[in-house]
Amino acid sequence: MSTSSNSSPSNNSSLNPSPTNSLTNLSSKSSSSSLKDFKTSTETTISIEEITSENPCLACQSPCSIHPSYPSNLKINHEANLHGTVQQHTRHIIISTGKSDWDKVIELDSGSLSSEIYKYQQQKKGNDDNKILITNSNRQNSSLSFLTFLSFFGNDILIYPDNLIVRNVSTGKVKEFYDQYLLNKSLDDKEKFNFFVEKIPYKAVILICGHKRRDIRCGIAGPILKNEFEKVLKEKRMDLGSIGNQGVPVYLSSHVGGHQFAGNVIVYQNGHGIWYGRVTPCHVPMIIDKTIIEGKIIKELHRGSMFDDKKGTSLDW
Repeated sequence: MSTSSNSSPSNNSSLNPSPTNSLTNLSSKSSSSSLKDFKTSTETTISIEEITSENPCLACQSPCSIHPSYPSNLKINHEANLHGTVQQHTRHIIISTGKSDWDKVIELDSGSLSSEIYKYQQQKKGNDDNKILITNSNRQNSSLSFLTFLSFFGNDILIYPDNLIVRNVSTGKVKEFYDQYLLNKSLDDKEKFNFFVEKIPYKAVILICGHKRRDIRCGIAGPILKNEFEKVLKEKRMDLGSIGNQGVPVYLSSHVGGHQFAGNVIVYQNGHGIWYGRVTPCHVPMIIDKTIIEGKIIKELHRGSMFDDKKGTSLDW
């Protein structure tokens, strides 16, 4: 199974490897990186004060003269303690929709995949595995958009912390998808898989809340941050256009919680998810260098993890 590409897709481009309907061909190679300077740090946390010498912009006055700034009337909560403000979930599923203008409540968007998954989820109330976060993203689907009206084509879904892409999930296959992938504590039983599935090949995935119909703060901050992340990743040749699927895509997401802490950024790497709040464009190079490349958590921005993260500061990348 091919998990890399020499083409130059945009950061929203989809993967088009040869599909498989089992986990037999999934190898650890799919989550390895061609970026030789990526490394794992033994020190898992770092303070912004320690990074200021590398990025003097972090200590400058607002508005910044180098990076884009948010409007002055954007009411961000700078007083509350960020740590521990993430609701716990067993899994996070990210539906590829190819757009970023979703209804205010995606679970009530009649006929949509998010709505159908949510409705089936409600029928499973009482099961511990029911604590599943459902979000949309602007990631493009693998299948051609003009074919999605056919019943056997649907949406790609990214599943964390399992680090999987399940392809072509249609509204008619919600029950099958949910029972096979979201009720299982372990996804190792190959006999149960009837969808096209593969390991997520990206070095990391940056997810930014940009749900403008839900809250204008993320609606404004999200696109600004997305542009800045894409700009810096391209400069460092870490984007999909430079190194294919071994790069780092940036996606806008629907509501993930905590709009008062915009910009909200989740960094997923090998299934681990680090959630940052109050992120500004000035923080972007620091997040790429310290979190994605060095595996460190930036204390002042850290909100926690939606998964069972008792220590709150551990990274095993």
